Amino acid sequence: MILANDELKKLISLGRLKVDPLYPDTVRENGLDLRIGGEYAIYAYEGTVVRPCELKDARHLFRVVKADEVVIPPRSFVLLTTEEYVKMPEDVAGLANLRSTLARYGLSVPPTVVDVGFEGNITIEVVNESPNTIVLKRGMRFLHLVLVKAEGRAAYAGTYQGQRGVTPPKGLMGEC
Repeated sequence: MILANDELKKLISLGRLKVDPLYPDTVRENGLDLRIGGEYAIYAYEGTVVRPCELKDARHLFRVVKADEVVIPPRSFVLLTTEEYVKMPEDVAGLANLRSTLARYGLSVPPTVVDVGFEGNITIEVVNESPNTIVLKRGMRFLHLVLVKAEGRAAYAGTYQGQRGVTPPKGLMGEC
């Protein structure tokens, strides 16, 4: 079940869902619009062979840029972070989507779930599928997070819990 505006406001007022900062236009008809934070990550190298199963940590593959503008080269991607720090209830998950206006420029995000009980800034991949360089600004609404009710309760216990700012991927050594 997708949670609508009134249910989202209720969860926030009860303190079960936390969004900080919370702007007047954050809560939408059927989700939350979140803003671009002050940093992003982009691959530091081109032409490198990346073997996630052989990496304990992949941070060295990325360059973190602190800036008021995010430059996304053609047919490339960046990792963006939300300005907002989000704390999800233990019975609500988020389905991350790019705002449709940005998708009309050729941007997309891969299917991404924000797990029940997750807490932190959300790092999300934004792919530029166009032949043009696209420049986004810090503070603009970019991510539409649709919240859905989960059956039962769970607590997120993953690596990214409590993350602040943009977070490059972990390595998958030991998982493959």
